[in-house]
Amino acid sequence: MSFISVAVHCHNYQRRLCWMLSSLCEQTRPDLVVADVAYLGDNGVPRTEALLDFYGARIGIVGSRWNEYSSFQKRGLTRNKQLSECRTEWLLFADCDMVYHPEYFERLFYELTKHHAHATYMLSSGRLSTLKEPTNTLIDAAITDRPVVVENAFSQANQLPAVRKRNVGAGFSQLINVRQAPHAGYYVAPSANADWAWDSRFHKTKSDIQFRHRIAEHGGSRRKLPEWFTQHLIHLNHDRDKEAGCHLETQR
Repeated sequence: MSFISVAVHCHNYQRRLCWMLSSLCEQTRPDLVVADVAYLGDNGVPRTEALLDFYGARIGIVGSRWNEYSSFQKRGLTRNKQLSECRTEWLLFADCDMVYHPEYFERLFYELTKHHAHATYMLSSGRLSTLKEPTNTLIDAAITDRPVVVENAFSQANQLPAVRKRNVGAGFSQLINVRQAPHAGYYVAPSANADWAWDSRFHKTKSDIQFRHRIAEHGGSRRKLPEWFTQHLIHLNHDRDKEAGCHLETQR
């Protein structure tokens, strides 16, 4: 049985999601991991449904299709569903533009079972974030209009120039023990969700901060995973809503 779910939210990030899922295919213990993908129906090139079918024949995948744009654009709501329906002991809230070292989840399994088996607190890591232009060149050369398994995904991504980003418990790395953490079955209360709506402003997931603070308040201070996990997690950088001042619909 799988040990950890990696919950992501994909909207026009299908090319980067191909790299992420390829890195899960290359894990030394792929049996430990299930990818949980929340997505808006009929979106992207390649379409998310095609990705789920393609990679689902190779690794464990759960797809959560959303048809209401008004709800989907606030990521905290999709994370509510992913948390409430999680069937693994551990849940890692992540982004779909992350690439993992082949030993990442095997090492994480031993780290968690040895040191954090009954964690009520959240754990997190930092990441290496690549430079945008060489990243776009690499990704666009590998992925076009159909999903493929990117060979040596982590090794290729690791050749890109990158900078280390601090371990602050951001939404790309929020790890909890589903049975022990005091999450009350939800990521953020819908009536209190502070995420910005894409169609009125742009992508800003304030629910990540709300969730992190709530777990810390009731479950204890956040813990940092060893530095190895930061050095072996690569973020495939991209154009950002904040830089454009509006929500971007371009394929990334």
